[in-house]
Amino acid sequence: MEVKFRAYRDYINEPVRIECPDISWDVRSVVIGSRRFPASRLDIGGRTYLCAVVDAKAGDHVMTVSEDQCIGGHVCGIIEDGSCVAATIDGKPFTKYYFGSDLAKPYLGPVLSKDGISFTRLNFAEKEHPHQRSVFIAVGDVRLKGLTPDGAEGVDFWNEPQNRGAQIHKKLGCLYAMPSYMMISADNVWQNADGVPMLDESRSFVMYPQDPECRYIDVTTTFTASYGDIEFGPTKEAGPLGIRVADGIRGDRGGHIRNSWGGVAEKECWGRPAVWCDYSGDINGHKLGVAVFDDERNERFPTTWHIRDYGLFAANNLYFRGGLRIAAGESLTYRWRLVFHEGDCDVASKYIIYENQNHISR
Repeated sequence: MEVKFRAYRDYINEPVRIECPDISWDVRSVVIGSRRFPASRLDIGGRTYLCAVVDAKAGDHVMTVSEDQCIGGHVCGIIEDGSCVAATIDGKPFTKYYFGSDLAKPYLGPVLSKDGISFTRLNFAEKEHPHQRSVFIAVGDVRLKGLTPDGAEGVDFWNEPQNRGAQIHKKLGCLYAMPSYMMISADNVWQNADGVPMLDESRSFVMYPQDPECRYIDVTTTFTASYGDIEFGPTKEAGPLGIRVADGIRGDRGGHIRNSWGGVAEKECWGRPAVWCDYSGDINGHKLGVAVFDDERNERFPTTWHIRDYGLFAANNLYFRGGLRIAAGESLTYRWRLVFHEGDCDVASKYIIYENQNHISR
């Protein structure tokens, strides 16, 4: 089987998705020219794709699909351990998804560099914004028609006050360690302090066996108004995507914030719409950064950014643009790419690849 694709820039360790409804689960690689690269079947969003991680010069290419293993590439691993799922690359920790009932909401983290340095903050002794744990999904003002009185504040699923809401883990979905990706998915129900369900939420994290200098996590979350009309209020305490970067790269400690339009620092990036933002700095001589790409299919694209010198990095389209409503029985999906990079990284080129790839992977 041969599949054609176009590289929009020079690709180095880039994941490529091409819709292939008949692709087999036995696929292990693709061949481009004389080189073999890891490949797998990927089912996500109700569609089936060929997913390969390839090197390719800009231009048109043909991939030959194979069931032979790619020898010498990076190896993905998934390990489930009670209330945690760990993702590894070449046997080394990359990140974990924690969903234990002892916390108000699940989180992803820490996310580690090749030297074991965390890109994100995960410190349970921290008193300043302790609810901002690594990578999380949250909204600080959620209202359910018929439950939330008119004019009353909604339930807070962002902060963790005494009467806050809780994201209750229901079940894990896909736990895949394939040749060309790892996938963790989970279903949650968001309940108020009395245990009344308000909405259902499903999330997935797709990671790739890339070189440690630049690794992606594709995040998808779907909110479903299963119990009646839902309103997200115009709250600053929201993402829905939230990231707390490591203290060593926060803006008030020498870190750097920039966006896709050339804005720099909090004063030029906070509250501004942009297709991507990047937060980077130096930790013990290691230049580390986290970039987030907004998907153009997202509601109100491009998002505005709640990005702060103290380390908060959130894609927030509620506070700056007003609340939104999800009608009973309807769903709302968000997608983002998280880019964890070391050393120099051409974030703008990475986004162009991501944006163009989305046009052929829907």
